[in-house]
Amino acid sequence: MDLTRRELLTSLLAPAAMPLVAGRAMAQTADQGAKPTLAPLPDWSKVKLQLWKYDNPFVPSQWSEPKLGGYDWKAANVKIVDGALQLTVSEKASAQVIAGGKSESASARWEVDVTLPTMRPGLVAAPLWTFNDKAHEEIDFEIVGTKGLQLTVWANVNNQHKSVWVKWVQLGDLSGKRYRLGIEYEAGKRVSFLIDGDEAAVVTPADTAGGAFPDKPMRPYFDLWVAAGDVMDPRWAGKWEPMAPADKLVMTMHGYRRTDLGA
Repeated sequence: MDLTRRELLTSLLAPAAMPLVAGRAMAQTADQGAKPTLAPLPDWSKVKLQLWKYDNPFVPSQWSEPKLGGYDWKAANVKIVDGALQLTVSEKASAQVIAGGKSESASARWEVDVTLPTMRPGLVAAPLWTFNDKAHEEIDFEIVGTKGLQLTVWANVNNQHKSVWVKWVQLGDLSGKRYRLGIEYEAGKRVSFLIDGDEAAVVTPADTAGGAFPDKPMRPYFDLWVAAGDVMDPRWAGKWEPMAPADKLVMTMHGYRRTDLGA
């Protein structure tokens, strides 16, 4: 059973876990000319998803968290269609894929090409986040309900999983937006968040609360989940309202690539 997301949920919600250093939205700047086109990322057409097969490059998750009001992670909510990875939220079911095999790295760039689902209060789209489940270190892209895009760096502080830096880079309802997102990570030194090829933020130990900073190898995760249940503070993602049984929300991952830095 995959327990990684369960371990971080409680600290995600605690107001005390939120960092003191918080950026707000980036100022919208005028278009200064056409940007170079980014080369497409490899698609998912050759990927096989098999539950519990952690030696495979990618593994769908299936586990329960009763504190989330019964919105469990279901492997059936993950599939590959026409070379794209689809993560679906349906009533009482979320979706997650973990990079398995030997995917951990202490010096890498991870990139995804994603089209976001229709966002709703209480829905969290995390098309790219990295995690070390033993050290409880984490780096997040998260689209939080209809509030916008939040970047977060988490570290192990006194044996507790704590957010030590956070910044909102875009505010509002981002439903249906397509992004090229990237995380560059050099353990103990630097995290760079990339949006459509541009640096949205660069974080070093000098920028974090108390200088705490992740310094262990990480692996990427891809997540679409429901922030429901008594454990969730609706002030973060908004209040989730149940869906009709036939309804679904789909996040489409068009491509993915990992590049070892210095390679």
